[in-house]
Amino acid sequence: MQRHRSIELGFTLLELMIVVAIVGILAATAVPTLTHYIAKAKTTEAFTQLEKIYNGARVYWLEPHGTPGSIQPLPPQFPDTHAATPAVSCCASSGGRCAPVGAQWQDPTWVSLAFSLDDPHFYQYEFESSASDFTARAIGNLDCDAAFSTFSMIGRVDTTPGANGLFGLAAIYRVDELE
Repeated sequence: MQRHRSIELGFTLLELMIVVAIVGILAATAVPTLTHYIAKAKTTEAFTQLEKIYNGARVYWLEPHGTPGSIQPLPPQFPDTHAATPAVSCCASSGGRCAPVGAQWQDPTWVSLAFSLDDPHFYQYEFESSASDFTARAIGNLDCDAAFSTFSMIGRVDTTPGANGLFGLAAIYRVDELE
């Protein structure tokens, strides 16, 4: 009689295998989604910093500028073109983030745009300008492979006679956003 009255404790092997299979399926669907959201969160840096450069270029155009010793203001203009800063991809740094180096942002273009980065960052930033337009660009390689993502903001000046309007859509153009 003692044998029949014993209470079973624990789980059977089949029950444990079912639980492990369910956890495996949940993990298999959650990990790619999590990876996607992490990459998407990293792109917010590019949006925020491009907006700063874009606004800096617009303000620079609207403010009067002069040269030392001259009392005549220069015609409205954008700051000079500047190549990607930092010069190499952030993948070369540990953790895929560029260390903040204050001296990189002391170039007259970045100073004119009132732009610098004081925190580690994922993207390189560049500024291209001409007499009538500018492009602010962020270039990054979040997973350090051969593909790069590029974000751009463009501003223009209406150069037709009688019009002196500065305009831009303030839209960010994306190429391979999550590469």
